[in-house]
Amino acid sequence: MRCLPGACILLCFSSALACATDIPIETGMPFLSARKALIKHGWQPSASKELQPVGTAVELERIGIVEIERCTQGVQYCEFHYQKNSECLGITTTGEEVEDLVVDAWDFKCP
Repeated sequence: MRCLPGACILLCFSSALACATDIPIETGMPFLSARKALIKHGWQPSASKELQPVGTAVELERIGIVEIERCTQGVQYCEFHYQKNSECLGITTTGEEVEDLVVDAWDFKCP
């Protein structure tokens, strides 16, 4: 019976790794390439909650990118959300123009 707690911990750890290995992106990757790879691997864009897009968000929305949560002005930072089954994925990017956006970081938090 003592193996059971260890097995549970191992199972939880391997489940977390399964999420991380299912992400076909890397830091510094162009956002549009990362988006294409995510969609190809079953991650679906999660519709935006931003009411009035500003800056780069306006251009992203114009070209059909619906998963943008927000973009800041000044130091350009954008946030995007995806879902796959019941999992969530948040991506942050940096860059001034749509074609210059690169993946900066990601997490598995739901908005």
